[in-house]
Amino acid sequence: MLHEILKLNKYPNISLVGAGGKTTLINKLTESLRRKKKILVSSTTTFIKPEITMYDFMDYAYHKDYDLGSIDRPGIYIIGKGKNLEDLVFGLTNEDIETIADGFDHTIIECDFSNGRPLKGFRDHEPKIPSTTDITVGVLDIQSLGLVVNAANIHHLDKYLELTGSSIGSLVTIGHLAKIVNDKNALFKNAVGKKVLYINKVEKEMDEALALNLFETIDLSDIDLVLEGSLIEDRYFVLYEKEY
Repeated sequence: MLHEILKLNKYPNISLVGAGGKTTLINKLTESLRRKKKILVSSTTTFIKPEITMYDFMDYAYHKDYDLGSIDRPGIYIIGKGKNLEDLVFGLTNEDIETIADGFDHTIIECDFSNGRPLKGFRDHEPKIPSTTDITVGVLDIQSLGLVVNAANIHHLDKYLELTGSSIGSLVTIGHLAKIVNDKNALFKNAVGKKVLYINKVEKEMDEALALNLFETIDLSDIDLVLEGSLIEDRYFVLYEKEY
């Protein structure tokens, strides 16, 4: 199972960055842990309110005047600081997460907002990753290859154009994805703990070939684990592992 591959018994606190499957990845991890473990799920940005079946406890108005560590029940705890009319939940600060992390068996924190798009550019102020993080998982969607470079497909399009040197109306290439991984100011900027690259949506033979092609272009010197797989099919394969 995915939580075993990521060794969550050894690395209980996860931060997610990137685009193209972060929410599904959170759901996949929590569904295998929620009966036995107490899990904090939150964000340092904003996140889409999950379906009611995807959590056991939700608090939209977290304040420091109560102790969540005193609640001794396993399950998924969604915690934020308000929501808007579009059901976007406002996340916690790094300080909030660092304060309450010890009250949970696991923390799974979304640190990048991609607005549901498969790719994104990276602004200077993001991502905000808590210091309690054991693993920073960078998510990359292999099926974004060949998409048109435009605002419908890419969040923070201006920053994506700046990073990749591409132009509006061109197509997403292997080179673009490699720059997202390799550039120090992109996917793993501000990463804390072990760095894990997860290449998502590898569901067809062509996806497999493209994922391997991408893997060959990645600078592995500062990455601890590279996985490819499909969250839908619950299938994963380790492409590279350092001291993890």
